[in-house]
Amino acid sequence: MALEPPQQPKYRSPGPHEAGYVRAMDLLSLAGVVAGVLALGVGSLQLRVAILERRDARDRRRHRAPGDAGLGVTGALPVSAPLGRLPSGVLGRAGLLEELAGALGRTRKKDSAGVWVLAGMGGVGKSTAALWLAARAQRRGWAVWWVNAADPVSLRGGVLEILRQLDAPAPVMRQVRDGSVIAADTFWRFVSGTAGRALLIFDNADVPGVLAVDGVSDPGDGTGWARSGGRVMTVVTTRTDDQRIWGTGTHVRSLKVLDDVAGAEVLGRLAPQVPDPSGEEALALARRLGSLPLALHLAGTYLASPFTRWHSFEEYRKALDSCMAPLVIAELDAVGSQTRAVISRTWEVSLDDLTSQGVVRARGVQYLLSCFAAATPIPREMVRFAEDGDRAGFLAALRGLSLVGLIEVVGAATDGYPDIMIHPVVVDTCRAQVLATHESEGAATMRAAVGLLRNVTAPLDAERPADWPAWERLIPHIMAMITWLPPVLVIDDLVLLLEVGGAAFRSLRGIGWQATTEGAALAQANATAAERLDDLHPAALGARHDLGVSLADRGAPGEAEDVFRAVLAGRRQVQGDDHVDTLRTRDQLIHAIMVQGRHDEAERMYVDLLSDMTRVLGAEHRDTLITRVDLAWSIGQQGRYAEAAQICSETLQLDRVVMGPEDPKTFDAWADLARWTNKQGNHIQAEAMCKDTLDVVLRVVGAGHPLAVSTQATLARSIFDQGRYGEAEHLLRATLADMGHPGEGGYFAIIAREYLADAVAVQGRRGEADQILRDVLDLKRQWLGPQHPETKKTIQMLGQTPEAPG
Repeated sequence: MALEPPQQPKYRSPGPHEAGYVRAMDLLSLAGVVAGVLALGVGSLQLRVAILERRDARDRRRHRAPGDAGLGVTGALPVSAPLGRLPSGVLGRAGLLEELAGALGRTRKKDSAGVWVLAGMGGVGKSTAALWLAARAQRRGWAVWWVNAADPVSLRGGVLEILRQLDAPAPVMRQVRDGSVIAADTFWRFVSGTAGRALLIFDNADVPGVLAVDGVSDPGDGTGWARSGGRVMTVVTTRTDDQRIWGTGTHVRSLKVLDDVAGAEVLGRLAPQVPDPSGEEALALARRLGSLPLALHLAGTYLASPFTRWHSFEEYRKALDSCMAPLVIAELDAVGSQTRAVISRTWEVSLDDLTSQGVVRARGVQYLLSCFAAATPIPREMVRFAEDGDRAGFLAALRGLSLVGLIEVVGAATDGYPDIMIHPVVVDTCRAQVLATHESEGAATMRAAVGLLRNVTAPLDAERPADWPAWERLIPHIMAMITWLPPVLVIDDLVLLLEVGGAAFRSLRGIGWQATTEGAALAQANATAAERLDDLHPAALGARHDLGVSLADRGAPGEAEDVFRAVLAGRRQVQGDDHVDTLRTRDQLIHAIMVQGRHDEAERMYVDLLSDMTRVLGAEHRDTLITRVDLAWSIGQQGRYAEAAQICSETLQLDRVVMGPEDPKTFDAWADLARWTNKQGNHIQAEAMCKDTLDVVLRVVGAGHPLAVSTQATLARSIFDQGRYGEAEHLLRATLADMGHPGEGGYFAIIAREYLADAVAVQGRRGEADQILRDVLDLKRQWLGPQHPETKKTIQMLGQTPEAPG
């Protein structure tokens, strides 16, 4: 049945120049926005790296039988040092290089060199110093491992490749691959006892928490990845030079800009064809660039490129001085953001000359790509959408920008389109320019970026497993835009961006990350961005709806209930009772109530909702079928197992026709049917049903996914109920190992641990079972609350005193 036309919204949408829209931001306000963008960047990075950390979870564990210990090395990334980037000579760092060489020598003599941290602002040459040391170690026959520590997926991929090279056993690989909390301990124990002389470099660790054991705290306690052992010397490059963060035993060396003489020599080596007999012109240009190595590199590379129209260092310096740098950049320079100002003037000359030589799209492409996440590959499918019908001009712009060093091409090109990556300093500077012109040219750039994201995500379905890998590649860039663009977007573009952000959040739930910090961070970012809208704007209501979903998934169903009730009132007022969004908020409200253990109340509400859904959407609509399975759960949780099984059985048949046999929601009905079948005492039938379900679930969504966990838990319980206790224990331990961190997995992770306690206890290991139950109790208190019936049941099993309400 078709949806009834929604009622007209009972709100007035603010125009683009009304309240909430930044029309005429004064200089200090704009500087504050830039500073805020940079601060948000840290939170955005922590989100996107956590997302990337799980990116290949399905692929790397697909086709695994329950309990199979066989492991591949999917997710491993190259760890060869990029020695091609090392200049012929490293200038102005003699003292530092001497220290590093001495530390390398001590490691060679089996004395510990400790951990060396090379710190400094972006573009100061930290990685170059590390490359010098890598080349020195390699010449001496050492193993050299260069690991990108910008994000956990790159960190993990590099560590996996090191372990692969050392022929590490499967259990060691698994700890790292699955993100175990003891992964770093396991890695260092193995490497210290196995590796010969080696140099391990963690590059781009600008968020130190990436190297910490939990991925967010400080790494200086010695329990994370930044440590040394055996004959392995460890070097970290980072922007953070706080000794307290890295630990008192770490050798922290802060790198500053070069002196002007060394800067002039860098320019001379990069552009040897530029005549400068006295060296004074190069010296003046180096001084003008603040002798910042990255700025020197960009200027020298440009002057050596075929695009240059300046044929002396003096001409180039004068061009910089005459370049009309944006007012905001100049002002930011005055308050300490000199790096961005220097880089801005440097690449403005490069962009001007690319344009003058016919590469007319270079500036626009540079600004557009800088709207997305820095230091993270912009996937070629996004790059392709940026073409805008002018393939030749677009590819010429990419080639030109690469030649002058403003973008980096990563990976092999497909159909002419490569993945692109941009240095964070360049991104910061470009964004400042976009913000400075947000009412003119910048507005067009931001609109194009939002339109690009919308176009590239439009063909994707957030709930289709085949599309999840694409979402995983896009989400870091969606999150980047959600964090920095909303304050200056026109309303229409903000609404489009929120639509994309909402779809990205739904894809995270499909992938199985609903109970994780990354899902919560994206939901919160969407809700924060939506605060510019009227409270009753549908996009604002949608963002708050997703925030409620995140709260319920992360163990705060009471807070979620409050959010859903407020959203439901707004949706009824604006969209009407029969709008599909209103019906979905009702469904999530009931779910939040059910999670709190109020199953009878949830059942009554589900019955009413299903009546309305059937009338408005039809009996075989996807949402109606999903809600039928939810109703069955509320019934089954009250002990009416046969009734719940009957509803699931009927719904499953419809799901296979309407959604398809391999849709995750079909799996939901199938897994729940197995659960209620086992609860009725039909253990053999339930076991067979679980095995059939699990075979498909593991192939489609992979081990560790909540659907896989719930099915494996029911399978183990059906085996346990037939008296095969050891087999049940083995399966449950394998299931829990697939999930990695004990806090992951939500409700079914708790159930799996509870079943494991039963399996251990019945085999006579009562003390071990009690310890598992204490862990279960902690998780139930966290996810369900101290007053939840399931929490109280575990308290009684342990013989503890229940907590007082309130």
